Amino acid sequence: MKKLEMADVIPNTEYEKIRDSFRSKILRIKEPRRIAVGPYLMFLFENRETMLYQVQEMMRAEGIRAEEAIQHEINTYNELVPGPCELRATLMIEFADEATRRVKLKELVGLEKHVSLVIDRDYVISAVFDEKQMDPDKLSSVQYIHFPLGEKAAEAFLSTNDVELVTTHPACSYRQSISQEQLSSLKEDLYT
Repeated sequence: MKKLEMADVIPNTEYEKIRDSFRSKILRIKEPRRIAVGPYLMFLFENRETMLYQVQEMMRAEGIRAEEAIQHEINTYNELVPGPCELRATLMIEFADEATRRVKLKELVGLEKHVSLVIDRDYVISAVFDEKQMDPDKLSSVQYIHFPLGEKAAEAFLSTNDVELVTTHPACSYRQSISQEQLSSLKEDLYT
């Protein structure tokens, strides 16, 4: 998938004019890319469009206009644009209650060793978490991860309807089949 470039970014004044329709388009893109695993893990599989939206929204919220600051945002969010034969996601660990969240995020230390994508029951692809976010005492409630499929697993992913997201952490053990609509959306990442 092609990474974002400066030419993709719309200046704030122009973005403001199209923001509502652009936002609606991105929400439609994101909908099948959100996959709940268990009661509090939400995976949002990212792509070029979702990351362009993040850049545009950061520019708008922060009033960013300087080219070097825009390039910094592009570089930051390009880390979540999938490369060849991989999928990238934002993992949100969602607890409404602050006290529960504090306790559970400590219980979930080590989750980075227990998340995988299972393709056709043949390929088990372990998630790779962003090491910059790791803390030995507690887990951050937002994690950036990728699944490096490689060519063979990517081919299997493209030709199957049997893919699951799996967590095996002692405090968080769940399996979630990925629906046909979700798979169709994620397969687009591997075609580009």
